[in-house]
Amino acid sequence: MSGLSSYDLVCLGVGKGATSVYSNQTSSSFALLRRATDECILLIDIGLGSIFALQKYVKDFNIKPRQIFVSHNHTDHSGELPVYIANEALKSIVRVYCYAGIQSRLRQYRCAELDSSTTDLFRNVQWITCDESKDVELDSGDPNSILKIRVQRSQHSELCAGFVLYENNQAILSFSGDSGFNTPFYTFLWNAPTILVDGRETSTYEHASFDEILNFYKTSSISRQVFVYHYGLENDKPKFPIDNVSAVSPGQTIQLMLSL
Repeated sequence: MSGLSSYDLVCLGVGKGATSVYSNQTSSSFALLRRATDECILLIDIGLGSIFALQKYVKDFNIKPRQIFVSHNHTDHSGELPVYIANEALKSIVRVYCYAGIQSRLRQYRCAELDSSTTDLFRNVQWITCDESKDVELDSGDPNSILKIRVQRSQHSELCAGFVLYENNQAILSFSGDSGFNTPFYTFLWNAPTILVDGRETSTYEHASFDEILNFYKTSSISRQVFVYHYGLENDKPKFPIDNVSAVSPGQTIQLMLSL
């Protein structure tokens, strides 16, 4: 590692698919903030409760992310996207980054309700699709901080992708989206010093177990800071026997490091 990046990460929620609906706790989502200004540069997933949580934890009810990354078309990851577009696209550009193939699913299914509007709500929506063939630049708002994401498809029932985020060609963060344990995909995530990974008590094709995450960390020769999310209710927060592997909590702020 080689010092701090320009960014902090705030956890907005750790909920599973039904957590927000039945327990009023925010779906799994995160906000990338520029440390010097607290501006939200990237909203990572936009499931149920995420916009209110963003306002709550950043303490600014006028805050708007420069762009959004949507991992896949499940309600707990993209449920608030049509509402956000309906409210914000009339005022300014809304940039949505997603894996190739996901954009059409979001547009056709998730945002179908917007087609009934008498106003063209998609005129100011920019869909930026990504795939494994190249890195895609984000709008950082700072010419001295060049942000790029490199995506990779995860292992999930719905088409889904995670990413590694780079500042000035140095990895600072990886995000799994929803994914079962998959060695090549986890090796990809391990390129970043700080890792956000989907975890559950029990292993399934769609979600890695806590034990699988822990065992991969133990077999890796590279030290990383791993934060587990998507475990559900805040009271269900798991504990791990290794300091560098922990469950993240809503409202928690993480300083992102640079890695060569």
